[in-house]
Amino acid sequence: MAQQQVEFIAWAIYPPSFDHWPSHLPTCQALQDFYRLCDGGYFNWFRWVSLSQLVEQNRKWFQLLSDWDTRGDVLLPERHVVLAEDGGGCPVVWDAATDQVRAFQFDGGDWEPPLAPSVEAFLTDLFNPEGEKGKDWWYLFLSWLDSHQKD
Repeated sequence: MAQQQVEFIAWAIYPPSFDHWPSHLPTCQALQDFYRLCDGGYFNWFRWVSLSQLVEQNRKWFQLLSDWDTRGDVLLPERHVVLAEDGGGCPVVWDAATDQVRAFQFDGGDWEPPLAPSVEAFLTDLFNPEGEKGKDWWYLFLSWLDSHQKD
């Protein structure tokens, strides 16, 4: 009987971080819990910033999106945290004022529709995809991991 082996080389999930959250960035319990589970990586079509690189990554995006077009600064330091970059290299941003997670399409110059109504919902869905998402590679990868944890 042939044994089926599945390899997922498109994703890397880094071990948890025990660094402290940067004091000048907005935070919430869901984000702190996320970094206790993993310190970012490459998964679900996003490049997640490690906690140790979060300040520098935010500084980069705040500079790139300052005085943007006619609207001024897109990102506000007391309100936004760049958590990741999507597959197209656009920043994925948590808005502490609305609790929404959205990507900013810098080449098109506008915000994408919300990825989730809250950062907690976004992170929950990230690790527990449901519905039609169940057909994508990320869901298959999580299912494979889950089935192999029992071995």
